[in-house]
Amino acid sequence: MIINYLITNIEANRDKEIAPDTQIGVEHSLNIIDVEKDERFKILKFSSKFEAKFTGNSKEIGKISVQALVVYTGDNLDKVFSTWQESKNLDKSVREEVLQASLNISILEAMSIAKILQLPSILPLPQVPKASEEDESKHEKKQKK
Repeated sequence: MIINYLITNIEANRDKEIAPDTQIGVEHSLNIIDVEKDERFKILKFSSKFEAKFTGNSKEIGKISVQALVVYTGDNLDKVFSTWQESKNLDKSVREEVLQASLNISILEAMSIAKILQLPSILPLPQVPKASEEDESKHEKKQKK
């Protein structure tokens, strides 16, 4: 169970001049960097790093990096920690929960920073569907009544 989370570091940059017609692509990744065990409080601390790289015209034009700490507690701490020490992989019993928590806190912060830097959204935003000609004519008829 996730009991706390915290952003520990943010780095961001953007090229000063990006041509207005530049098609910008976004690639992102999330990695668990380290896991620490705290015997006193019976918790695990997962350090993660989220990166979003913005590319255009065959070069990197911006980057946002967010490091976070997710605090986890549960009955399986020893198993999870030993799996990490042996293989640097997350035990399947916590993988989804820890990665999802890390992604949630990191991506929200990164999206805010992207807006400040005038870079495109990291995730595609919902689009209003285009109306068909039939829908347009029905709408016009309703307005004339």
